[in-house]
Amino acid sequence: MQNTGECVVAVNAPRGGAKARRRAVLAAQYVANILLGILFISPLLWMFVTAFNPIQALDSQISSITEFLPRTLSLGNFKAVFTRIPMVRYLLNTLLYALGTVVLVLLVNALAGYALAKIPFRGRGTVIMFIVIMLTIPFEGITLSLYMVVSKLQLLNSPLAVILPSAMSCFYIFMFRQFFSGIPNAVIEAAEIDGCKPLTVFFRVVIPMATPVFVTVFILEFFGKWSDYYWPMLTLTDSALWNIQIAIADFNSRAEHYGQFMAALTVCTLPIVILFLFLQKYYIQGIATQGIKDM
Repeated sequence: MQNTGECVVAVNAPRGGAKARRRAVLAAQYVANILLGILFISPLLWMFVTAFNPIQALDSQISSITEFLPRTLSLGNFKAVFTRIPMVRYLLNTLLYALGTVVLVLLVNALAGYALAKIPFRGRGTVIMFIVIMLTIPFEGITLSLYMVVSKLQLLNSPLAVILPSAMSCFYIFMFRQFFSGIPNAVIEAAEIDGCKPLTVFFRVVIPMATPVFVTVFILEFFGKWSDYYWPMLTLTDSALWNIQIAIADFNSRAEHYGQFMAALTVCTLPIVILFLFLQKYYIQGIATQGIKDM
């Protein structure tokens, strides 16, 4: 009996050591993730804190940790932002460009992706391969030709100059195609047997099943259009039509100190941070379901 007990101890000892090592590795991973999280969030934290700091505390803010957090919150920087430039107009302009682009992107690219995934036609594989190849071409490579098209259509200095060129995206078409390929054909065939036409199947059957990918594309395109500077700078020369990014770049030369500039950045950043917090669950689901499928 004594020998048997010794054998049990000898067998269980390595198991306990393995559990301890796994716990140590897990703890080290948590610590590393926390440190990385602090590292990545520190610029945003510094921006928010600086935006609420009064001008008297800006010089001493970076001198020590104790002076980093403001002792008194001040809205003077935000007041300067909204009084020196028409910030509300720029926010509404940016919201118009972002929402208008998102609506077109979801409609056009979802229909194209659905056709490539579920509607058989000759040359479908070639079209998919062409879309994949087009993903390698950067936007800067087509900027000149796209600008000439917009200019010929006399769309410069109008919201359509910002919205229409973004309506079609090879990346989003491929993303929708990948998601729709995972929907069973039996579901679509059952709807067709019930008398549903192709568009009815798409809007009433497919879209409710594809909420994660729609939210993912919504977030990616909305954030991209909200932070877009390059294309609006080329097509919008009228200051009344500027978006928030051009306005902040212009305000940078007018700000008396960097506290006011950080307040402008906070006004620009806060809406998309709040939006992402509400939609992050669907965003993660959408990204997780975009596995590589056979083309």
